[in-house]
Amino acid sequence: MSDRKSYLRDLDFGNVDAESEEELAKRFIRTPGFGRISDRDTLIILGPKGSGKSALFRLYTDFKDQAERLLGEDLPRNVHIIKATGGNDIRSVDNRNLQQIKNQEKFSYEDFWEIYIGLKIAEKLGEAGYTSDGELGNVLRALDEQKDWRLLPVFRTIWEYCIGDPPSNGKLSYGSFSIEIGSSNEDFDAELLLRNEQDLLTENNETIWLLLDRIDELESKDPEKRKELIEALFRTQLTFLGKFDNIRLKIFLRTDIWGELNFVNKSHVSDKRIELNWDDTQLLKMINKRMLQSDLVREYVEGSIGTDINVKNIENFDQGSQKEIFYSVFEDTVYPGEREAELFDWMTSRIKDGHGGKYPRELISFCNEAVREEIRKEEHPEDRLIEGYSVRDAYDTVSNQRVNTYLSEFPDLAEHFDRFDNKNTAEYSYNDLYAMFEDLEPSPKNAIDRMVDIGFFKTDRDEEGNRVYEIPRLYREGVGLVIRGRP
Repeated sequence: MSDRKSYLRDLDFGNVDAESEEELAKRFIRTPGFGRISDRDTLIILGPKGSGKSALFRLYTDFKDQAERLLGEDLPRNVHIIKATGGNDIRSVDNRNLQQIKNQEKFSYEDFWEIYIGLKIAEKLGEAGYTSDGELGNVLRALDEQKDWRLLPVFRTIWEYCIGDPPSNGKLSYGSFSIEIGSSNEDFDAELLLRNEQDLLTENNETIWLLLDRIDELESKDPEKRKELIEALFRTQLTFLGKFDNIRLKIFLRTDIWGELNFVNKSHVSDKRIELNWDDTQLLKMINKRMLQSDLVREYVEGSIGTDINVKNIENFDQGSQKEIFYSVFEDTVYPGEREAELFDWMTSRIKDGHGGKYPRELISFCNEAVREEIRKEEHPEDRLIEGYSVRDAYDTVSNQRVNTYLSEFPDLAEHFDRFDNKNTAEYSYNDLYAMFEDLEPSPKNAIDRMVDIGFFKTDRDEEGNRVYEIPRLYREGVGLVIRGRP
């Protein structure tokens, strides 16, 4: 029989970032959004930071076999899935280079995206062993000269050639925009490249799904440039509908960024989007599945509840069984007492944002921090692994992490957030906030509206009908509020 410290050291709820989660497929919980991504007409997948967008993206792109097992016939077998992480692909390009490219005659960000997409598809078709004539054939031969199939070296070369003098042979052109991609002496046209790809896919009754994630990292320090680039991507997506019908762009994007975008015919794709949401039942299943990946912890739980557990089937357990598993590890409440809230409800109420959303990232962080707090203690509960006070003590870290990782995405509001440091209330009237922000830019009204949009404020009405702005518990410690009583 292992001692408590051994169980705690083996208790791991996984990484909060899907990009660094090595056992994502084993820890994955199927939610309604997962299946809807495979719908042909689902082109936009929205969710706040930490809602699981990247986990879904990685399951479709890095763990396709697992996705096929989960989806069955809902995932078409004639689909080539392409992974496109714009942030990684373009990370080597600095603002100066981007501006120089932009200044070229007739060049637009739509040109950039079409070239990028065309080369991504050519790379995939080359990997699949396809050959072709015309522009696609020339690109495939040019790519075949690369010693590996990673697109990054090719794409970096494109940027380098865009800001210098392109060599005289092997140009790929789009209007007056030209790049060198190989040693051929023929010129290429990106529009024809995409048409060739569409024709080849039609001929073989196949479809390309190009999944794009992390595009919010493009020009992340310059929101206006980022907005311009992403709007161009959605205009490109609209252009592809009907024109390149076998090429579907499925874009994963933060909800707050989508709300800031303005482009012609945005309403035309509104019915092609889904928004990721989690309820407490799904979150509880996720935590239990992650918790039981440890054989040692699973054996402890089985001994506590007197039942063997098949972790692969845990998603099918009813709510009563899910709670029994969870509360075999955690104490029932944070504070002792019959009228206290259940510990899981206490946690989820503290990861809720201003829109009422509760997402995996903060809950995973909460559980991992609670384990660390428990390990530091000299005494532990007799019949559980983690006591309520360890969960309480983890709250401060969770709030600070959320502020440091999410609110830092809005540098133009940094001074506004700083104004809450050492305040002793979480509720404010519009006039209160206006006075606090009067000397700052953006203006008080614009700042307040933005803070509501990103979920920093929960809004309500008081008895007299005046709007009240409340900072959710998720952010209170992180922004420095000093409020007496329990966290």
